[in-house]
Amino acid sequence: MRELVRYALTNWDYPRATIDDSVLVASEIATNAVRAARGRPIRVRIAVQDGAPLLECWDPDPELPRPREAGPDAIHGRGLAIISAYAKDAGVRPSATGVGKVFWALMPL
Repeated sequence: MRELVRYALTNWDYPRATIDDSVLVASEIATNAVRAARGRPIRVRIAVQDGAPLLECWDPDPELPRPREAGPDAIHGRGLAIISAYAKDAGVRPSATGVGKVFWALMPL
């Protein structure tokens, strides 16, 4: 997903800082989806909403992500905090098909 986001936003002429931040957020969203999917496929989408990058990732697990406490040496547990720190807005919605969920992040300009 990182390369897809970098490629799309570079071709859409976004500034380097927006691209780099979007790549980081997309990586966290995809990591959460892969963990939730447990070997099943995920889907990603990159769009533009009101001029800003919109990053989306679908996974088949209906369980919503929840923040975790991450100690200083923890390997996992910071994804939602990272997304909140870099995205203008983010959230989760049910899939239009009724299967799974879509985690989305709207990036600032």
